[in-house]
This record gives sequence, structure tokens and C-alpha cells, in this order.
Amino acid sequence: MSQQLNDRAALFFSGYKDSLESRNDQHAVLLLLLSLAVAVSVIFSVINYLHLHYWLSYVQVAVALASMPLLMRGIKKRWMAGTREILMVLAFFSFSALFVDGGIGNTGIYWALLFPFLAFLLSGVRAGWLWILTFILVHGSFLLLHGLDIIDLVYDHDTLNYVPSMFFLFAIIACSFQLQQEKRQSELNRANREQLEIENKLREAHQYLEETVLLRTEQLQMINRKLSQEVDEKIEALQQKEFAEFKFEQAQKMESLGTLVGGIAHDFNNMLSGITANLYLIQRQVTSTDALSRLDKVGELVMHAAEMIRQLMTFARKDQVELADFDMRSFLNEAFKLARVSIPGHIRCELALPDEKQCIKGDGTQIQQVLMNLINNARDALEGVAEPFINVSLTRSNKQSRFLSAHKEAKDCEYLVLTVQDNGCGIEEDTLARIFEPFYTTKVVGKGTGLGLSMVFGAVQNHGGLIDLVSFPDTGTRFSIYFPLIQDVGYEQLESADSIVEAGRGETILLVDDDLILLEVCQSLLCDLEYQVIIAVNGLEAVQAYKEHMNRIDLIMMDLVMPVMGGKSAAERIKTLNPEAKIIFTTGYDRDQDLTSVLVDDWNNVLKKPIKVDELSRALRRCLNL
Repeated sequence: MSQQLNDRAALFFSGYKDSLESRNDQHAVLLLLLSLAVAVSVIFSVINYLHLHYWLSYVQVAVALASMPLLMRGIKKRWMAGTREILMVLAFFSFSALFVDGGIGNTGIYWALLFPFLAFLLSGVRAGWLWILTFILVHGSFLLLHGLDIIDLVYDHDTLNYVPSMFFLFAIIACSFQLQQEKRQSELNRANREQLEIENKLREAHQYLEETVLLRTEQLQMINRKLSQEVDEKIEALQQKEFAEFKFEQAQKMESLGTLVGGIAHDFNNMLSGITANLYLIQRQVTSTDALSRLDKVGELVMHAAEMIRQLMTFARKDQVELADFDMRSFLNEAFKLARVSIPGHIRCELALPDEKQCIKGDGTQIQQVLMNLINNARDALEGVAEPFINVSLTRSNKQSRFLSAHKEAKDCEYLVLTVQDNGCGIEEDTLARIFEPFYTTKVVGKGTGLGLSMVFGAVQNHGGLIDLVSFPDTGTRFSIYFPLIQDVGYEQLESADSIVEAGRGETILLVDDDLILLEVCQSLLCDLEYQVIIAVNGLEAVQAYKEHMNRIDLIMMDLVMPVMGGKSAAERIKTLNPEAKIIFTTGYDRDQDLTSVLVDDWNNVLKKPIKVDELSRALRRCLNL
């Protein structure tokens, strides 16, 4: 009996010897305790400071600061030696400070009752009792000094009498809990060792079987490799097939678009030519300055419409465009006014431009389309936003900027940055990679074609530029278009292009076109330019008219594509009658379209409809003066 009592007493004060926790368990416990130590110390330092317990607040701040390095190393699983002991020292000082100061409502002495639980949890039973003994000696010293009136503790007499007994009771309870934990851990360690021995025996038993089937396994692996290779080859072939089908489908879409645009381009350009000629004739009869100004604006819109048709053809064919030097600042100022018309009045639109000229080598129509598409997309993204805004700005960026430094294809020069920003719905991350694909759209049916951003991408590439896109869902989107900046050399000459209309000298022109309305208005225009005009509605009539009036006709202006007989065939017959005959072709088709590319060898003598009156007059004079 006495031996059992001795064993139980030894166990009570020494604990279980084989109760070491696993490294993961130790890591979890230490990380939890350090996190709590930092959080509790920080929170109560603020609370105690607000309740005028200044030095206690300072001690808790010091404990939090001392615990932070341990916590950071613990998060990285790089525990230093003695972490448990350091944590116990910090806890010892923290509880001692609480005991002496009293804390809020003089409850500091009751917090000390938690120390046994922490001591046993961190140090085990044997070391836990040593920490508790040290704690008792230190705090007993505080009580003795209080009894000698050397220090003044804030607690009443009853509290100081009962709390020591409560502390011993809590120490016994904490030790009991720790003994139960160590017992479970000891049993678990013993079970783990037995499990490990069983696994070793099984491993030895399996080794013989593994050696037996090794040859068969190698054969199966070889077969699997062959099968895997065949599967990979089939998957790759299927992917290549799908990609080829996708490219073919996209090519068909682009071909359909090109066919559609090409089909309407001729008639549309003929109508624009008629409008241009009528505008000129009206301007000759109008004297009001305001009316003339408005007619000039109409003429500009006509030419802009023609350029848009040309750009749509360019996009459908993916051709290169001809770039010219121009001032982006003044262009953007006018283009923004046109784009602003399509924006509802409740959307705040802002334009920020630099004070000086900003010259780039570019195509005005393509840049106009870039701006229109970006602003229209921003407008659609602002649906349902409480305070919508669209900001358009023009700034400079040098090669050292973070975006340009990250792109090796960026040129070693300054860039002009066109930025369009909104606070709309933003773009989802899984959508960002596809937004520049042709015919890809996230808008509802009937609201988007999927061509807008692909045209933006193609236009920026044609200008040797770059696109930076930043977007966050429910926050907004920012498109930044980078254009290479050029020196402002000879820009004044670019702005002051000659627009003088050169009159005729009574020469006779054979005018040939199958569009009767256009034929009539062009006849009136040439007559107004002081030419005599003979008309024909197709190539066959043109040849007949030339035979009858060969001596009178000084120049032939003839459409390329006409019924009965086209312009090229008629020109060849006329050249057989008079090799020196002067001929200028006109066409509403694009020069690279299949229908016209085979008809003309020299495009220097071809005028593209619609034709500005001043350009037409100069072209006629140049040809007649040859």
C-alpha cells in the first residue's frame, strides 16, 4: 500500500516519462498560445491604459513586443531553442504585474489562478511544479512585503486570505488535467511504436513480393508508357484539329464580314460622292457664313463616313494602314466631342489634355474608332452605377515606366498614353484573356457584336503601340493605350494642306458611270468647274461616244465596275482608237478588293469615291496638263 502511495505521489509530481508530444502538436500549441499572448496583451494594454493603469499597460506592451519575434518564427516553423521557457518567463512577468497592480476592478490576483494551467501545459508536470513553486515564492514575497507595509496591494483582507487556497486548488486541478493528457499521450506513443513495428514487419513481408513481381511491373510500365504516348498523341491531334477548326471558323467569319462590307462599299461610296458634289454646288450658291460653316461640317462627316467604311474593310482583311504625322491633342479634343454625343447626360465625362502639341504617326480614323469603342464599352459598363463617370486623358510616359519596362517590344522613346477609365461593373478575371478575340462578347444578344475591342487591338498594333488593361469587378476598368511619340517636325505644313479648287479651261470630259443620280450630280459639278461634259452610262456607250466625239474629248473620267462593259475593257478599246487618250478611273470599291485589284495595274490614275471637290479638280488639271 505504501509503495502504491509513493508511486502515485511520484507520478503526481513527476508525470509520465513517455509523454512527449509530436512536433506538429507542439507547433500547434505554441502557435496558439503565442497568438493569444500577443492578442490579449495588446487588447488589455489599451484597456488598462484607458483606465489609468499605465505601468501595467507598459508591461503588457513589452510582453506583446517580446512575443512577436517568437510568433513570426513559429509561423515559419522555425522555432528557436527555449521557446517554451521564454513564453513562461513572459507569462510569469505578466501575471506578476497583474498581481501587483490589481488591474481593472482589482481582478489581477484572480488572473494569477490561470498560471498553473499554463505552466503544466507548456512545461509538463515536473517542470510545471517548479514554475508554480517559483510563482508561489515570488508572490508570497509580495504578500509578506504587504504585511510589513513596505508595499501596498489593492486587495482587501478576505481576498488575500482566500486566493492562496484557491491557487493551490487550481494547481491541483491543472496537474490532474495535465496528468490525464500525458497519460493519453503516453498511450498514443506506445501505440505508435507498436504500429511502427507492425509496419516494419509488413514492409519486410512486402519486399519479397515486390522483388517477385518487379519484372512484370517493368513490363506493365513499358506498356503504360506506350499507351500514354499514344493517348498524348491523340489528344494533341484532337487539339490541333479543334484549333484548326476554330481558325477556319474565324476566317469564315472575317471573310463573311469582308464580303458584306465590300458589297455595300461601292453603293455607299457612290451615295457619298453624290452628297459631296451637291454640297459643293450648294456652297457656291450660299452666302451665309453660318450656313457655309455647317455645310463644311457636313462635308467633314461625309469624308469621315467614307473613312469608316475603309477602316471596316481594313479590319476585315487585316491589311496595314497608311500612317501620317498629326497632333493627337487637337485631334482628341475634336474626337471627344463626337464621342460624347452617344453618352447619356447623367454620366459625368471628363477630358484632360496637355497644353502643348503631342505628335504621333497614326491614322485618325482608326484612333477615332479606338476612342469610340472604349467610350461605348465604358458607357455600357456604367449601367446601374450610382455616380457614373468616364475619364479620358492624354499624358506622356517614358521608357522607364513600370509598364514599358516590363515589355521588351516597347521602343526606346517616349510614349503618348491615351487613357479611358470608368467606375463601372469591371471585367471578371476569367474573361480578361478573351476580350480582344473577334466576335467574343459578354453583352446580351443584340447589344454587342464582339468586334469592338478586337478592332481596338488591331488598330493599336498597326500603330506600333501597346495596351495596358486594369480592371476589378464592381470597381471599374482602365484602358491605357501607348502610342510612340514623335518629334513635332513640320507639323504646321501638315495642318495647312492645300484645299484650293482649280477650275477648268473649257475642256471636254467624257463622264462615264452607271449610277444615274451620281452621273447627274457629277455632270453639274464638272460644268460648275467650267468643263464641257459628255455622259455615258456604261463602257459600251463610252466607246461609242468617244468614236463620235474623239476630236472634242480631252479627258475621260470613268467608273471601273459597270454593267454591259466595265471601265477597264472600255479603256482598252478607247486606247486602240487613240493611244494618247487621257483616262482617269473612279471606283467605290476598295483597291485591294478582289473585284478591282485585277482590273487596274496603275492605281495612280484611280480616284477613290467619295472624292473631295478640291482633290478632284487638281487631279483633272494634273492629267490634262500632262
